[in-house]
Amino acid sequence: MAAVKLLVVDDEKDLLELLVKRLKRKGYDVDSAENAEMALPLLKERYYDVAVYDIRLPIVDGITLLKETKKIQPEMEVLMLTGHGTIETAIEAMKFGAFDYLTKPYNLSELELTIAKAMENKILKEKNESFKKIIKQQNQFHIIGQSPKFKDVLELTKRVSDSDVPVVIEGESGTGKELFAKALHYWSSRADEPFVAVNSGALPEQLLESELFGYIKGAFTGANQDKKGLVEAANGGTLFLDELGEMPLSLQVKLLRFLESGEFRRVGDVRERRVKVRVVAATNRDMNKEVADGHFREDLYYRLNVVKITVPPLRERKEDIPLLINYFSSQAKQHEKIFSEDAMKKLQSYSFPGNVRELHHLVERGLLLSRGNIIEEEDLLLSHQRKNVSDEENLLCTLDELEKVHIEKVLKEVHWNKTKAAEVLGISVRNLYRKIELYSLIQ
Repeated sequence: MAAVKLLVVDDEKDLLELLVKRLKRKGYDVDSAENAEMALPLLKERYYDVAVYDIRLPIVDGITLLKETKKIQPEMEVLMLTGHGTIETAIEAMKFGAFDYLTKPYNLSELELTIAKAMENKILKEKNESFKKIIKQQNQFHIIGQSPKFKDVLELTKRVSDSDVPVVIEGESGTGKELFAKALHYWSSRADEPFVAVNSGALPEQLLESELFGYIKGAFTGANQDKKGLVEAANGGTLFLDELGEMPLSLQVKLLRFLESGEFRRVGDVRERRVKVRVVAATNRDMNKEVADGHFREDLYYRLNVVKITVPPLRERKEDIPLLINYFSSQAKQHEKIFSEDAMKKLQSYSFPGNVRELHHLVERGLLLSRGNIIEEEDLLLSHQRKNVSDEENLLCTLDELEKVHIEKVLKEVHWNKTKAAEVLGISVRNLYRKIELYSLIQ
């Protein structure tokens, strides 16, 4: 567990040095300042768990510093040190967000105990906030399906949810892999801890490492302060690595080391840090082929692939389509609309290359385009009913030429919104950028 970060501000230099030495011996990470003018820049540069302020400071007093602190780092707990003549002021400080106060002269053991209580209170507040978020997320968290194949996958997810072993979730784009990753988290004893997702294909290679592991001040141009990475943010909970197959080889080595030891270094740092997280990865690629082709490290894949969950495509669980349509319709404003029998039959006979995500879009389109309360077949505009990607004279062409035309058409349809285009195409944003460059596509 990372050391608790403290900031101690007192204008009595000898007492300040004594406090810092004592607290550092107790394992705290301590910064100090002799006045508010020295303390404020530190508050803007570093994150602190607890601060200890003397009320009587020169020029800017401790109460004013407390008020400024709550603007900069509102979640930080602050203890006030006061003499007998300023107890009323210290009590007043409680109204401005101070956790507690101690009267000088105080026992150092009493100060340490109060700091520990302040830290416990901070953790409790963070857990309460996390719990509120979880309640909100769980209210929005639905996995819909009753088909035998889907129920088997659901049962496997429940069985392994409370384990610490890594899991790989495989499945085509749009099948709902992230929902299963969330199920693994929220059905486990980690449910009140963070669920942190990172898309390996959405960030450039040079940014992905700093996003994942964090960095220290001065590590590179623009690194003006220490930044916690997603690995640390997920401590105690679940780290979800989406688009696993897109992860660059250079980062795979560091991820393997982290999985084996729980240790990592922020970019630019020499210190080892340790966290405990459950790693869940998802991919729409054939990872065995990726390994065979040298695009993914074999040792990392086997380290991650302790348990494999394969989410079936929608075409293999068509009995779930009416359930999903009912759910998506109920979430929309036009929920009073219903699908005609012909429209429902057409949907159940459709192959759904985009899986559940495509069905969701079709339902939204049907609700939007239908003129009355009945959604007809023509309101759905299935992919095979749309215009061909290229005209007849261009049908005899290479797959690359056909792909180029299709990608360009999709980009134009979504007004060159890369994220939306990648979602429609069923590929990662990073992969889309590569294809735009490959085919020299210009907006």
